[in-house]
Amino acid sequence: MEILGGPLFGVAGAGESHGPAVTTIVFGCPPGVTISRTAIQHYLDRRRPGSNKHGTPRNEQDKVILLAGLYQEDHDALTAGPELISRVDGSESITSGYEQGFSTGEPIAAIVLSTAKKSAHYDQFVGAAGAVRPGHT
Repeated sequence: MEILGGPLFGVAGAGESHGPAVTTIVFGCPPGVTISRTAIQHYLDRRRPGSNKHGTPRNEQDKVILLAGLYQEDHDALTAGPELISRVDGSESITSGYEQGFSTGEPIAAIVLSTAKKSAHYDQFVGAAGAVRPGHT
């Protein structure tokens, strides 16, 4: 896990670029700030090939799901985000992420689901004896 702090926010992240998802938790967001999954997704999509000169050559179609730290009086509108289905030991659970709401002042949690998990893309990061180079997880 990596924790970064700035004058306004702290951010904790966990996960690998070649794993199933990256988890992010944002600390210090004051209550009442409008947070939109669609707006965050827009910035993720800018990394895709052809979207700008800094995009990755890999066609990463990552999807963000907001999980905590938002509120809206209309609960159905709040939970209109992507459906999240998990299967663990044969048991299935279905829930929806948040689409848009106001920050509560509590930490905001999100996951970015990775669709580009081809390990061959990451061969360049492997050091001697299969050790992963620092900063490339």
